[in-house]
Amino acid sequence: MPFGLCNAPATFERLMETVLRGLSSEACLVYLDDIIIVGRTFEEHLNNLRKVFQRLQKDNLKLNPKKCRFFHKETNECEKSFDSVKQALTSAPILTYPRIDKDFILDTDTSNEGIGAVLSQNNGNEDRVIAYFSKSLGKPERNYCVTRKELLAIVKSIKHFHHYLYGRRFLLRTDHASLRWLLNFKEPVAQIVRWIQRLQGYDFEIQHRKWTSHGNADALSRRPGKGSCKQCTNAEKKFGMETHVSVKVLTATTVDLWSSCEIQKAQLEHPAIKPILEKKLNSADRPSWQEIAPESPATKRYWALWDSLHLKDGVLYRKWESDDGHSRRWQLILPKSKIPEVLRDTHDSASRGHFGVMKTLTKTQERFYWDRLRADVEKWCRECQACGARKGPKTRTKGHLQRYYVGAPFERMALDILGPFPVTTKGNRYVLVLMDYFTKWPEAIPFPDQEASTVAEELVRSWISCYGVPMILHSDQGTHFNSALFTELCKILGILKTRTTALHPESDGKVEIFNRTILNHLSLFVSRNQTDWDTHLPLFLLAYRSAEHEVTGLTPTEMLFGRTLLLP
Repeated sequence: MPFGLCNAPATFERLMETVLRGLSSEACLVYLDDIIIVGRTFEEHLNNLRKVFQRLQKDNLKLNPKKCRFFHKETNECEKSFDSVKQALTSAPILTYPRIDKDFILDTDTSNEGIGAVLSQNNGNEDRVIAYFSKSLGKPERNYCVTRKELLAIVKSIKHFHHYLYGRRFLLRTDHASLRWLLNFKEPVAQIVRWIQRLQGYDFEIQHRKWTSHGNADALSRRPGKGSCKQCTNAEKKFGMETHVSVKVLTATTVDLWSSCEIQKAQLEHPAIKPILEKKLNSADRPSWQEIAPESPATKRYWALWDSLHLKDGVLYRKWESDDGHSRRWQLILPKSKIPEVLRDTHDSASRGHFGVMKTLTKTQERFYWDRLRADVEKWCRECQACGARKGPKTRTKGHLQRYYVGAPFERMALDILGPFPVTTKGNRYVLVLMDYFTKWPEAIPFPDQEASTVAEELVRSWISCYGVPMILHSDQGTHFNSALFTELCKILGILKTRTTALHPESDGKVEIFNRTILNHLSLFVSRNQTDWDTHLPLFLLAYRSAEHEVTGLTPTEMLFGRTLLLP
């Protein structure tokens, strides 16, 4: 049964009930794919196991032995714990119904992981709990200061218990003393202003309570210590909350370390963004032209995008959508003070490769937007000292080249050998370069020598074993490509071997341009002794395969696999 169907659970449950009909009441309990087999004695339990297995075998259903547990015996300790839980859940002091003649008490607290709240009423000498509430904090919210986290807990908790609290006076208790002057903050920032305005619709009194007496809400805002909860630890590993140190070094960027408060402050300090952000914070309605006319041209250009600008955690974003509606993304409206950091990350880093204007522009637009973005990218690439020192001016071709049409991936392949380079610590000296004419998918394979046998072996091992046999293989007139061994290999595999005209490498221009791109990249990142150049090739290939190609308008990954790569 395929995943994702809304009626799949009901259909599977009906199947299991049909298969185990007659047994489900006396021998086993079934819920979806979980079967609990019972028995008063060992012999009875063994007999019920046999019955269930026979039914499953009859209907061709299989069990995963790794997920099965047999002859689990309940100890006295388990029985005692089960009884205590039942007693606790069914006893009156746990939860009670709200009473309209009593005032509500709301206790709130926060931690670095989440917020918690307890709604109760005083009944005689004790507080009787009506409901609990807890919520984990998102990544931006964890960067809030302590006071803002405590205020967030109040706002979220009151919103959750709105149906109890609206229109009634209640007592709000917190262990954060400064919140007693909540409604009298001096010069609050925009987000705090919105929260205070939201709370002004409620009638409550704030009371400070020592943290030693505030354990009810405090416990709900926290999670167990690391290592004590297997489920939490597994979830953190699965969703990337804990990352290996070597991976952090590769993926960490200054862009990912910005907090919402920092970005909002920078946007408010930018003269072109500030008027738009302030109007968004105050109202969702688009301001009139009369209001925006005195502002700068840049502000007016942002005003023209009003319908696509949205607030997320008090920060201004642009919602971009492709013409066909199949692609959408959120672009952070970047203030001027953050532009150099972003361009260093999208152009200068090892995983971006010091590519040209179009590739850098595409990478930047995936996450950011600002006024005159293209002009800034062009200026950055033009003034990059590393690119200027290595790449030099572009030379224009003297004549028009003929087009070669291909119609499918790996129909026509180009290959060349780049080198010699300094011998690396792994013994490599050359690079076997291959590129598909249709998808522009590249491979760059370091190897020790350019003997015909070595070239043929690397071609089979690194390309043909992964992508299959190409129809046409195009190369220059190097002896390693025209040897008897290589010719025989092409004959056996059914490959049509073509080659460039002597002294005219332009006919293999695709791979020649890629060779120049490799040299530019390696010259920017290798160490001084130049013996580690082969270790930089994988990151270079990652950058090239995920960069949009000027001819196709798509990345080589999208052309080959139909999807984009997940980048660090």
